[in-house]
Amino acid sequence: MLQNPAADVRARLLAAAFEIARSDGADAVTTRAVCTAAGVRAPSLYHHFGDRAGLIRAVADAAFEEYFHRKDAAAAPDDGDPRARVAAGWDAHIAFARAYPGLYPAMYPASGPPPSQFERSGALLRAGFDELERAGALRPGITAALATNALRAALRGVALKVAGDPGDPGNDRTSAVVRDALIHALIADDGRDPSPSRPGPR
Repeated sequence: MLQNPAADVRARLLAAAFEIARSDGADAVTTRAVCTAAGVRAPSLYHHFGDRAGLIRAVADAAFEEYFHRKDAAAAPDDGDPRARVAAGWDAHIAFARAYPGLYPAMYPASGPPPSQFERSGALLRAGFDELERAGALRPGITAALATNALRAALRGVALKVAGDPGDPGNDRTSAVVRDALIHALIADDGRDPSPSRPGPR
């Protein structure tokens, strides 16, 4: 099979940048470091990604793909309990931030254009709350839009805290307290524990 040299160079650059960000954080993804690791010259990086910011966005998109893959693999069976369903999604997100602390902040930048996968993530979350709203599973006065915004804000805050210090022994408890309080505020009472298996992600 014929190889595409340009595609191979792009893949090498992206793989090098992804690994640097995974181990040392996005700030360590410099043009020089990535080109050295990939064994190519700087003009190739500019050709494929435009500039360093474009490379960082590509790394973040690759991180989102890994996130979606891990979250799908960790998805709990839908047993009809909306609280357990939201808790499982929360735990999968926090587990990713802990596993990829260097990459996570690049996925949710404080400024500049977000990665292209950012909106996909939000749309999937909104679709889940739309389904719960149609089923009457949300508390009175809580809309799918409000639930989505509240959960995204809280989840991102906790995940950034975890990514900032993934070895903190208090992370599990912090995540569980915020998660369960939010679930209680958003999901109608059904008499079931929102975290039936354990108090926090592992």
